[in-house]
Amino acid sequence: MSSNGGITQLVLFIAALTVAAGVATTLTANVSDLSSSLDTRGDSIVEGIDTDVEIISDPGSPESIYDSTDGEITLLVKNTGERTLATDRGIDLLIDGRLITGVNVEVIGGTSAWQPGQTVRLTVSETLDPGEHRAVVRVNGDSAEMMFYIEQP
Repeated sequence: MSSNGGITQLVLFIAALTVAAGVATTLTANVSDLSSSLDTRGDSIVEGIDTDVEIISDPGSPESIYDSTDGEITLLVKNTGERTLATDRGIDLLIDGRLITGVNVEVIGGTSAWQPGQTVRLTVSETLDPGEHRAVVRVNGDSAEMMFYIEQP
């Protein structure tokens, strides 16, 4: 009977090693996935920290923001952060809570990159009614907001 007991213990030992190897493999894969996710999230947080923009258009001069003749909104936005920003993607414009598409982005000064300290001109065709309006510009997780008022013609 002692040989049966030894075989049983050997089988149980092999089964325990197999289960332990499976658990270790699963844990290693999960830790690797978690580490990769944290690296990706950390990179996006760093981008957000280095990104800072401000709308520098004059809200006291609504004619400089909205041209009622052409139905065109123009906003000046300055890169006050520490990194160069892309102008071909990642810039969202919301007017009165609506995402506006077809925004033309032009770096003032003729360069192709939106470097720290430089200003871009955002222009979009959009008809606005007289009254108070809110513009929000979002870039890489940072946002700037401005209220402006359009008077009756």
